[in-house]
Amino acid sequence: MKWIIALILLPCVLQAQTRITYAVKGNDTLYIDHYEPTVSPNGMSIMFVHGGGFTGGDPKNQKPFAEGMQKRGYNVFVISYRLYLKGGEFGCNTVTPVKLKAISTAVEDAADAAKYIISNAATLKVDTSKFFISGSSAGAETILQLLYNPWAKTDKARYDYFATPRFKGALIFAGALIDINTLKQENWVPMLLMHGTKDQLVPYGTASHHYCPANSDGWMIMFGAKTILEQAKTWNKPALLYTYTGKGHEVSGYMFREFDKIDSFMQDVVKGKTIAPEDIVIGAGVK
Repeated sequence: MKWIIALILLPCVLQAQTRITYAVKGNDTLYIDHYEPTVSPNGMSIMFVHGGGFTGGDPKNQKPFAEGMQKRGYNVFVISYRLYLKGGEFGCNTVTPVKLKAISTAVEDAADAAKYIISNAATLKVDTSKFFISGSSAGAETILQLLYNPWAKTDKARYDYFATPRFKGALIFAGALIDINTLKQENWVPMLLMHGTKDQLVPYGTASHHYCPANSDGWMIMFGAKTILEQAKTWNKPALLYTYTGKGHEVSGYMFREFDKIDSFMQDVVKGKTIAPEDIVIGAGVK
């Protein structure tokens, strides 16, 4: 009887991830944790970039997101990347050029990881026409700069590959752009954004990163979810913003809880449904 019960329960056991090395850069071995669907695959894949202020963070901490999406039929890839400021800080005392170097380093690695996944699509069971990119906090900043890249012209060898659209859409949890002018009608991808109005680190609208004063070493204007949505409305481009009134930077972790919203958005994008730019405001205390 015991072995019969074990066999009945076996399909419910989550499949352990496979770790893949995608690059070696100096002393850093960069890898991807691959989580295959544990139910019938829906054909969609996600590359996820973790947060941590470019000083820390770890792909293993994204396991709840990966497993939650696994159980909905998604093929998930959580990447590591070089932490240029590992052990340091990304605050107002870190000079702006160093902050930009930290971001650009992460963007380089995210680009290389995406290329690896796409180049090995058959082996990794990726339908490249249904390939999404996602990130949280520093990871969200990384993917936004990869999509709307301020370094594209100065590093064509790396980024010309992305002149052809490579992602079906983007899932952005508390992220911001460093240059709003890189956002153009012709390079737009459908975006699901989640951001708190009281985010104390990454601005919800347009403001200094970490709200650093203008005379600080680390002053740097960034353009958050609200500003991105306003541009989407101007051009009538697909973007869905969940605004969490009164919430702070904790919204960067909402990929662990908003699975239904994420799944619905991705399904609509793949099905070709019209997604009008919309701000869905969720009041303080409302889940």
